[in-house]
Amino acid sequence: MADPNLEAPPNYASPEFEIIHEGLRCRYHEDDQQATEHLLTTWQADRTNRITTWNAQKKVEARAAEEANQACRLQEEEEELLANEEAERKQREVEKKKPKMNTFTPGLLVADVLIHPPSQYALQKLSMFNYVEMWYFSLAGCLDAAKHHDRSHADNTFGISKVDDHLTVRSIASIRASCHALPDRELPFSEFVKAKNCFLEHTKKANWPVTNLDALTKIFWFLETHPTLQLPLGEKIILTYALCVCHDWHQELKVG
Repeated sequence: MADPNLEAPPNYASPEFEIIHEGLRCRYHEDDQQATEHLLTTWQADRTNRITTWNAQKKVEARAAEEANQACRLQEEEEELLANEEAERKQREVEKKKPKMNTFTPGLLVADVLIHPPSQYALQKLSMFNYVEMWYFSLAGCLDAAKHHDRSHADNTFGISKVDDHLTVRSIASIRASCHALPDRELPFSEFVKAKNCFLEHTKKANWPVTNLDALTKIFWFLETHPTLQLPLGEKIILTYALCVCHDWHQELKVG
């Protein structure tokens, strides 16, 4: 459909419209001038209607085109947003995998005594809320970790362990027990008392709940001060008792 705004009126005075003029003269008794004006008025009215229809159609088309362009822009913006989010997610993953280093604290002094930490095996047990012999937190256990256990394996050496009926791949140092470990009942009572301090310190670092830490502290205090220690075999009795109930502690402390 052509734009009616661009149309020029026909020459109704030309000979090809003579037959129409004749009809108007017979019907309405109009002369040639009146017939020409009559035809021109009719054409202008029709042109006005067609212009109105044309303009309305163009508005509809323009609105549809604008909506399509807006939808396209929104889609492009959404795709760009998703692409940016994906790029940020990948960047965060990359940042997570980068080695992390703490910063120095100005004015912080080095400790006078450097204590060997327990083995990765013992710390892994604590992080999983599993039972682990108190020997690993004694001086002998920490020295064993430093001399014979953790340093004997490369950091990238892994093994398979079973946790809650699932097989997992972990560092060898975190799943291999020491062949020198002693059960709690065979520890000298004085070593047991010293080891429990290290044990409590590392349970705190393993993010055990504060209420549980307080309860364990009280339990150890009761063991250290129990009247049974005054008996000839009192220390052995206390150590045997601690060994018997220790497994129950961890079973109760583990969720599920």
